Amino acid sequence: MTKKVAVIGGGIVGCITSFFLIKEGYEVTLVDQTAIGQEASWAGAGILSPLLPWNYQDSVNDLCFGSAHFYHQLSEILKKDTGIDPEWTESGMLIYDEHDKDLAMNWCQKNSIEIKQIQIEKISCLLLPHVAQIRNPRLLKALKKYLIKNNVVIMEHQKVSPISDSNNFIHHLQIEKNINLEADCYVVASGAWSSNVLNEIEMPKIRPIRGQLIQYPAIKEKLPYILYKDDFYLVQRQDGVVLGGSTKEDVGFDKGITEEARNSLQQKAESLMPILKNYKIENQWSGLRPGSLDNVPMIEKHHKYNNVYLNVGHYRYGLTMAPKAARIISDLITLNG
Repeated sequence: MTKKVAVIGGGIVGCITSFFLIKEGYEVTLVDQTAIGQEASWAGAGILSPLLPWNYQDSVNDLCFGSAHFYHQLSEILKKDTGIDPEWTESGMLIYDEHDKDLAMNWCQKNSIEIKQIQIEKISCLLLPHVAQIRNPRLLKALKKYLIKNNVVIMEHQKVSPISDSNNFIHHLQIEKNINLEADCYVVASGAWSSNVLNEIEMPKIRPIRGQLIQYPAIKEKLPYILYKDDFYLVQRQDGVVLGGSTKEDVGFDKGITEEARNSLQQKAESLMPILKNYKIENQWSGLRPGSLDNVPMIEKHHKYNNVYLNVGHYRYGLTMAPKAARIISDLITLNG
């Protein structure tokens, strides 16, 4: 009998987890309180690398390694099967004003990551030539279409009630309209809302961190790389659109956008790429990242419930960590039978 798995959360982590599970032959139901792929996964810039990997713990980087190659292959599959191009691009990333260049160079050498020191207008910069990006809204649109074609049951605009069973095995979860969501096991991948689902309201392990971004229209000038300076990046899409981000704001579940953030992001964008002063910002938005201690996610079986698995707390790198995290969860479910 085929095991049924319910994945709670339809962002990139939930979608990629579902992708791995159907490859292993599971029947998958994917549930989201809004629409699939409309929260932080949609809002980000789609950079397939930690911004300065030498500043993170090994556990963070280990989850990120190989993601660019995975998404390159996945993009080809999705283009063929759905007709939607997620626009995987090996842009490279140019880093200005890295204070500890020796640390960066040594870390990259140790981890077999190509890095170069180059001069840009007499400024010493670091170049990571193989950093890739993907156009995440199109990736999520294609993934949703692919999952539906492969018999994943999609339940959108369905909020799951907090887990409250006193036993160590969950037989069903309650969703809106008094519907019972029944499965053999459950994967919580609810991003910034994961602590709500896990009933950790008093001492939440996952908290929302707002990130605001701005968008310039398609410009004729070409950015040679992703540009990064002082925790700010500029990313250009294939059609010339330029994104700049992002803020880090601990403001709870507030997805509002602010003029203060807009002005700050605009100043940084136009300092890095002065030609942007000739263009008007055409859009501004925010997403709520799932903040966690030291950026380290929880990818494990629940400490109490034997058939509940956690794939939560990826903070800024849900997209980059999703492939390895999904493989870990899929293997855990298979191992526990």
